[in-house]
Amino acid sequence: MELKRQLGLFTGVLIIVADMIGTGIFMTTGNVLGMTGDALLVLILWGVGGLVALTGSLCYAELSTTWPDVGGEYVYLKKIFGLLPAFLTGWVSLVVGFSAPVAASSLLLVQYVNSFLQTAAGAEGVISGIWIQKGIAACLVFFFGALHIIGVRRGGYFQNFLTLLKIILVISLIGFGFAMADWESAGRLVQRYGESGAGPGLPVTGLALLIVMFAYSGWNGASYIAGEVKNPERNLPRILFYGTLLTTVFYLLLNMVFLLAAPGEAIAGKDEIGAIAAAALFGPRVSGFFTLGIAVILLSAVSVQMMVGPRVYYAMARDGLIFRSLSRVHPRFETPALAICIQMAFAVLYIFTGSAMTLVIYMGFALNVFPVLTVIGLMVLRRREPDLRRPYRVPLYPLVPLVYIGLSVAMMTAALLNWTTTSLFAIGVLVLGVPVFYGWKKLAGVGRSAG
Repeated sequence: MELKRQLGLFTGVLIIVADMIGTGIFMTTGNVLGMTGDALLVLILWGVGGLVALTGSLCYAELSTTWPDVGGEYVYLKKIFGLLPAFLTGWVSLVVGFSAPVAASSLLLVQYVNSFLQTAAGAEGVISGIWIQKGIAACLVFFFGALHIIGVRRGGYFQNFLTLLKIILVISLIGFGFAMADWESAGRLVQRYGESGAGPGLPVTGLALLIVMFAYSGWNGASYIAGEVKNPERNLPRILFYGTLLTTVFYLLLNMVFLLAAPGEAIAGKDEIGAIAAAALFGPRVSGFFTLGIAVILLSAVSVQMMVGPRVYYAMARDGLIFRSLSRVHPRFETPALAICIQMAFAVLYIFTGSAMTLVIYMGFALNVFPVLTVIGLMVLRRREPDLRRPYRVPLYPLVPLVYIGLSVAMMTAALLNWTTTSLFAIGVLVLGVPVFYGWKKLAGVGRSAG
C-alpha cells in the first residue's frame, strides 16, 4: 500500500516550523554571544543562518519535485551517486541524527527545570552537580524509550498539541517580550562585550554560524514527506521556502527579545537563555510559566525523537540496508523494541560523554555533510541529465547552490579548526560507516535487496 497524498500547503509549512523550532533557539544565542562578544554579529549570524537554510531549501525544492517520494537525502543520493552515500546517510542518522539530539534536548531540559526550581525556591543548586543532571537526563531517555516500546496510542494528537503550544509560546514570548522590553536599553542590540578589539575572527565566526545552524536543522523536513504532499510540484517549493522563511523571522525576533532582556554579561556563555530572558523581562512569577513552557517543548523534542528515529532504523533494516534484527517487532507491544533500545543506548552514551554544546557542534558537523553532498548532487545532475524533467528549477542557478555549499563548507572547516577533537570524532563516525557498508553488503547482499 502506497502512502496517500493528503498534506496541504498549510500543514506542510507547520511541519517545517515545528521541526525547526526546538532545542537550538533556546540554548545557542548565549553561547554564540559568549564566543563572539558582539550582539550585532549575533543577529547577523542568525540572519545568515536563515540565508543558508533558504538557499538549501530552494535546492531541495528542485530535487523533491523531480523525485516526489519519501526519504529525502537517501532517495536523492541513491539516484545520483549510488548506494554507498545513501547507506552512509542512514548510518549517520542511526549513530548521530536522532540519538545526539535526544541527548542534547534531555540535558538542556534538566537545565531549564533546574532554572524553574531555582526561581520557585529562591535558591541555587536545586539540581546540583553535573553528574546528577546527566543521571536525570539519562532517566528521561529510559522513560521515553520504555514508553515508546510499550506503545503510545493517540501519540499524534499529543504531538499536535505540543506543536500548537510551541508556536503559541514563541509568539507570546515575542509579543510580551517586545511589550515589556526596556527600549532605552536598545543599544544592547549592537553592543560589544568583553575585551574590545578587532572581533572574533573568521574561524570563530564560522564556528558560531555552525552552532546557529543547529537551530535551523529541519529546514529540509518536507523532503522526507514529499510522497505525502498534495500537488507536490506546486506545494513542495512553497512549503520548503515559506516554512524556512517564517522560522527565520521567528528566530530573529526571539533573539532581539533575548538581547533586549538582559545585559550581555548575564547571558553570554549560558545555555538556558530563554529562562534568563524571561526572568529579566517578567519577574520570577511570570517567568516560571515561560521557563516551564520551554521545558515542555524540550520534553516533546525528546519524545518525538525517541518515537521517530527507531522507525527510520526499522525501515532501513526492512529494506536490507542495516541489520535486519532492527526490523523485528515486539510480539506483544507491536513496536520496534530493539531499534528503540539501540537509540536509547547511543543517547545515554552521548549524555555521559559530552555537554549539550559539544553535542551541538558534533551534530552540526556530522549532519551538514549529506545536505552539502545532496546540493553538489543537484549540480552534478544538471550536467549529467540536462533534459531530465524538473517541475521546479532553482532560481539564480548556480549562485544559490554555490552559496549554500560555500557557507556550509566554511562552517565545517571552522569547526575542524576550533573543535578539532569533536569534529574528528564526527568524521570518524562517518568513515566507520564505509567498512560497515561493505561488510554488511558481503554478508547480507545489500546491493541485491536494496538496489
